[in-house]
Amino acid sequence: MKRYMHKFMQDPLSWTIIPIITLFFTVFLILPLSFTMYAAFVHNGELNLSAFGTIFNTKKFWDPFPEINDSNFYIQVIAPGDGITTIRIRGLDYGIFLNTIIIGIATTLVSLTLGLTTAFFMARLEFRGKTILSGLLLIPLVIPPFVSGIGYNALLGPSGLLNERFFIPVFGIRLLFQGIVAIVIVQSLHYFTLIYLNIYSSLMNNDPSLEEAAENMGADRLTVARSVTLPLAMPGIASGSILVLILAMEDLGTPIIFANSGDTVAAKTITFYIMQNFFLGENTSEINQITAILGAFLLLFALIGFYAIRKYVSLKQYSMVSKGRSGKFRTVKLGKIGHVLIYVYFTVLLLVSTIPHWGVIIISSTKPQVWPLEFSSENYNKLFDFENGFGQFIYNTIVYSFTATVLIVILATLAGYVANRKKFWGQTLFDTLVTIPIAIPGVVLGIGYFRMFGNSEGFSIGDLFFTLNPIVAPSVLLVISYTIRKFPFTVRAVYAGLQQTDEVLEESAINLGASKSRVLWEIIIPLIIMNIIGGALVSLVYNMSEVSTTLILVSDTSNGTITWKMAQETGKIAELAAMGVFLMVLQVISLLVTNVLLKNRADAISGI
Repeated sequence: MKRYMHKFMQDPLSWTIIPIITLFFTVFLILPLSFTMYAAFVHNGELNLSAFGTIFNTKKFWDPFPEINDSNFYIQVIAPGDGITTIRIRGLDYGIFLNTIIIGIATTLVSLTLGLTTAFFMARLEFRGKTILSGLLLIPLVIPPFVSGIGYNALLGPSGLLNERFFIPVFGIRLLFQGIVAIVIVQSLHYFTLIYLNIYSSLMNNDPSLEEAAENMGADRLTVARSVTLPLAMPGIASGSILVLILAMEDLGTPIIFANSGDTVAAKTITFYIMQNFFLGENTSEINQITAILGAFLLLFALIGFYAIRKYVSLKQYSMVSKGRSGKFRTVKLGKIGHVLIYVYFTVLLLVSTIPHWGVIIISSTKPQVWPLEFSSENYNKLFDFENGFGQFIYNTIVYSFTATVLIVILATLAGYVANRKKFWGQTLFDTLVTIPIAIPGVVLGIGYFRMFGNSEGFSIGDLFFTLNPIVAPSVLLVISYTIRKFPFTVRAVYAGLQQTDEVLEESAINLGASKSRVLWEIIIPLIIMNIIGGALVSLVYNMSEVSTTLILVSDTSNGTITWKMAQETGKIAELAAMGVFLMVLQVISLLVTNVLLKNRADAISGI
């Protein structure tokens, strides 16, 4: 005890920060997740495992060998005799549980293929226009998967623009992607950029002398790539792939968009089932045990994935003469044919990956059912209309998001400081605690909040009534959940900034008699302010486009956000697309500013 008191007296700032942040994450992250796990095994106060049998013995949840019929197929060709042949590519229905796993694995494989290929081309080929392409490759990230589904339907849906104005008049066919296939396409077009960024960062941090040594020993370029370059890039490949796997399985927005348009297979995912069957009945606040079990599965899967990333990357300490650009990379200069092929690849990749973007922009800014397209601002006029439009939802989103971001900036700056500058028992655990929320499914956290705070009564302070009960007033828990889930983006940005900052200035100030708190506010924060702003912008934009926790916690219009409103509406696609463009613009501004502020350090906030 005396030892800890001595440490506190020597550095009261750090030894105040550590317990406060640990307590905050324990109460609002660890305990709610524990309540979710408890609800999965205990029902009405008793251990009950019968619900597990219901999941694995019911085809609705678990159907590894589905029957192929008119409603369950991979590819179906319908020629009704009107001259228009419909080709539906849907994917079989393996049940809610298996569908989710298949979507996660398929999205990861497609994203990995695109991300790995793109990263190798960008890192190891020399061609004109590469700098411009490096910026264009970030475009898929500027649209949330939720909005991607809207844009995708606008172009490739049953009445989409490409079908109505291209495939039908030119080829006499209507091309439809539905079910598992549609979700995988939309997710892959968005998430492959995350894998690309992680792999590209790993490739650019490799020591070029190792590749040169292999070539000097007679290895050809293919052998070098397979035996040297690829193994050195495995930390980026592993972290990017597992992150995409987790995000794809926990995605709720994309299934909602397709389910709302009548796609029954797309509705059969774990997250969509949890949202639709959260309570046992309409007049009860008791959580369905099957919902808790499915949430617990997502949680365990995410935790295992997060642990695998941390463990794998820490074990893969490849020997390098020096990390990073100690020499010139042996890039291949492309000739005329090579330039043509690489331009074709990137043109096709960008055209396909931006289909949702074009869809959202076109449907939101043109008059419906008018050809040629005619511009209209009608949908945008409703964005800030509080009476008949979406003004209230945008206002709520801004209030919640900005409040959470302010909390994130304060807490993440302090957490990043002690994690980087201090050595203490449990430091690795502390770092994991403030980083792991990036992998926690929002629906699981929502279940935990209902289990933990669903029966709380609250208290009054004067005329103000305060409660954490999400049924009564979800706004407080919404802000807290945003703070928790988007915390890692800012804390990693702060951590990266501190890694780039020499400690000599801090030591000099302390030697001159400055207190630790004064050093933090007057020296450290000014030196890393660009990192703080960059990380805060990323957290802010992701807060504004957050879907899963919001849909679980919010149940009434007065507390609804942009994404909550988008999930409730099924017919006002053009108006929803306008809100999607609004979110896209925010994403673009955030990425541009973050890229300018952080430059080559921006990759630190994209990984775990």
